[in-house]
Order: sequence, then C-alpha cells, then structure tokens
Amino acid sequence: MGWASRFFLLLVGLLLAGQFSHAAGPVSIPSLDGKLEIPAYWFDVGDGEPRPVIIGLHGCGGGLDSKGNFAERFFRYAGYFNAERIHFLPLDSFTPRGHKSICEIPNKLRTIHEAERREDVFAAIAWLVKQPSVDASRIVVMGWSHGAQTVLSTVDATDKYVQAQKVRPRAAVAFYPGCLVNNKMWNYEVHQPLLIMIGELDDWTLAGECVTLQERLRKNKANAPVELVVYPGSYHGFDGTGPVKQMVGLGNTKSGTAMVGGNPAAREASHIRMFEFLSAQLGQPLLLSHAQRFKGHHYVVPPASGFAAADDTAAVPLSDAGKARYAHFRSLPPPKAFAVTEKGGWYFNAGEPEAMATTFQQCARAKSKCWLYAVDDQVVWQPDVAARAGEAGLKRVGAAAR
Repeated sequence: MGWASRFFLLLVGLLLAGQFSHAAGPVSIPSLDGKLEIPAYWFDVGDGEPRPVIIGLHGCGGGLDSKGNFAERFFRYAGYFNAERIHFLPLDSFTPRGHKSICEIPNKLRTIHEAERREDVFAAIAWLVKQPSVDASRIVVMGWSHGAQTVLSTVDATDKYVQAQKVRPRAAVAFYPGCLVNNKMWNYEVHQPLLIMIGELDDWTLAGECVTLQERLRKNKANAPVELVVYPGSYHGFDGTGPVKQMVGLGNTKSGTAMVGGNPAAREASHIRMFEFLSAQLGQPLLLSHAQRFKGHHYVVPPASGFAAADDTAAVPLSDAGKARYAHFRSLPPPKAFAVTEKGGWYFNAGEPEAMATTFQQCARAKSKCWLYAVDDQVVWQPDVAARAGEAGLKRVGAAAR
C-alpha cells in the first residue's frame, strides 16, 4: 500500500472515529433590508478551519416538519456534507413571511417568489462571510423544487440585483426545478457551474423544459457551464426515500395533482453525481467512497437482543398504529433504525448511514427519550431499561480503536 492510500485510510479512520464532529444549532440571519429574521440551521464541521459551505433551499412545502422543527432531510444531508468537511446552512424562507407551505397556492396569488428567496440567499452569504470557519470563496447554493427555481434565479448572470452582489456562489445544484420561467427569459445566462437533476416522468416540474433550457444556454454560449441529468423512470422528489404517490390540491399544475416519490436507483446515481460535482467545483477530493457514505452504518450497531424476530410485528411494544409504522419500516432500505419513545411513540430513518443518530436527533427535538428497537433486520430491544440501546451509547465505527 502506497503512502497516498495509507493517508487516505488514516483520514477515513479519523472521520469514522468521530475526530471531526460537527456543531449544529438554530441561527437567525438578518435580511439585507433589516426587515426580517430568517431562521436557519447551522451545521458547522467543527474543526476550526475555513471550509466550504452549502446553502440549502427547501421546496414549496417549506423547510419545517409538522412539529415546527427543521425537516429531517436537512439533518441527513448535514451528515453527508460534514463528513466531507463541508458546512451546511439550510434556510427557512416561509415562516418569517407567514407561511408554512405555498404548494397549494397558484403562482399568480403567491406573495413569496424566487426573488424574495434569492434575497435570503445573499443575506445568508453576508452572514457566512463573517464566520471565521467559512471559506467565502467556496460557497455553493443547492435547492429542491421551488428552492431549485430559486437557485436558477440566484445564478442569473444578466440580473442587475445579482450583478450588484459582492460575493456570489461559486457553484449551484438544482434538484427538479421548474425551468419554464427561465425559458421565457430571452437573455437568461449562467456563468457559475450549474448542475440540474430532474426525473424523466416529472409531471410537476417538467424535464422537457430543463432540456430546452440547457439547449438554449449552450446555443447562446457554447461553453455555458450547465450540466443536466435526466433520470429515467423517475418522478418529482426522486431523491427521497418515500414511495411514489399522488399529491393533490396543488396550485401550479393543470390537474392540481402530481406524482411524487423516491426512486432508489436515481437517488443513488444523483448522490454520486452531486458529490462528484461538489468535489470538482470546490477543488476538494472526496474523503469517502460512495459505499462508505451511503451503504453502511457510521455507528456501531448494537447486538441482536433475541427479544423477537425482526418480522414479528406483534411483539413491538407499541399501539396498533405504531406496529403499522414498524411494518412500513421493515419495507425500507438499509441502513435504517427504528426507535421507541418512553411515552409509546416512535421515530425511524432509513436509507442513510446516520440513521441511528438521526433518529435520536428526532427524539431530542421532540424532547422525548427513546431507545432503539430495531436496526436493519435485527431487533436490539431489551425489556430491561438499563440494558436498552440509547443515545448515550451511540459510538462511531472505529471509536474504540482510536
């Protein structure tokens, strides 16, 4: 094994041993005009070095869950980015403007548009450049759906507001944006590297519009830095872990409906492409392989307890509703974890190596104590409270050998 390989393995070992832990916490970012305070969640790499940062922009459904906490998706992505020494700052653009969601509102009746959210991005950049742990020359803006449309607006090189900003994103990533608005702009132009990813079957934000946008940009400028990936057999939200289902009551589709849901193959392919793009644009080699990042647990899995077989739904110490959610959990892809709370509730996460930690974070945000019931396809639950696997016992892989 050469020195480069040994050095790489050393870095991975430090990472998995928890040598570089991230700090997380809510922050409030003042708008540029001083009229609003924009809620955000700051996931700092925590090693004190100037690092690149990704600004995250939610879709039309907002950035908070039903309990008013930042959505679990952001915590999952924070784990991915922090593991690569990249800070993450997701924003909540709706709450300070009096909305939880705008999906059901037709565009002509909306009071929150891409222009307002773009201002939030530059307010976040103004906040970031003041942080000693941020490399202001390596800021990326990333968004999903309506947030992705805001990304397209943020990198509009012909817009006077954008041109007036002293610090702009170095690169941008847009998951399934609506490209129609940009196609209607005769002079739309992009100078920063932009990666657009969308599903072939998307009937909410149409893939064909993004194909047309890329063709127009490259026709007007041969070396336009716009990459488009269209994933076959995929709908809106293909990078999610939920099943495909029909959304109803939407304000911006002809039928008021759209199909939304994950596609495991497209999710994996888009994550690979996203990290390759980030590595290239930030000039930063990736520390983890895709398998290390997404396929296995980053925390030591508790041993099977023998309490029950994994498929014995009746043994789960929950109500019928909780048993039903456990049955659903069983159908989800690993790595995954299911936890039971002290008050008979439950939380679970699937399809990501931080599943155990993310599940405990959900419990903590709900101010509830919980213990793991199952991890992947084995039950780890113990009848004795003192013997149960709780958050205090969570250890990163390799920590014991550090």
